[in-house]
Amino acid sequence: MKTMLTGIVVALVVAIGIGYVLPLDPRLSWQVFSSPSTRVADPGTNLVGPGWTGENEAEAPEPDDNPA
Repeated sequence: MKTMLTGIVVALVVAIGIGYVLPLDPRLSWQVFSSPSTRVADPGTNLVGPGWTGENEAEAPEPDDNPA
C-alpha cells in the first residue's frame, strides 16, 4: 500500500512540475519542428501533379480474348 501511495505522489509531483516547465517555452510546434526545406504556411496548389483531376481513376483490366 505504501508503494502505491508513493507512486501516486511521485506521479502528481512530476505532473505538476511539467505543468510549470512546459509553458516556459511558448513556441508553437510548427516553429520548433521546421527546417528551411519544409513548407508550413502555404502548401501551394500543385501537390499531386499536373495531370491529376481529383478523381480516383483505376484502370480496368483488359478482357481476356481466350476464355478458359
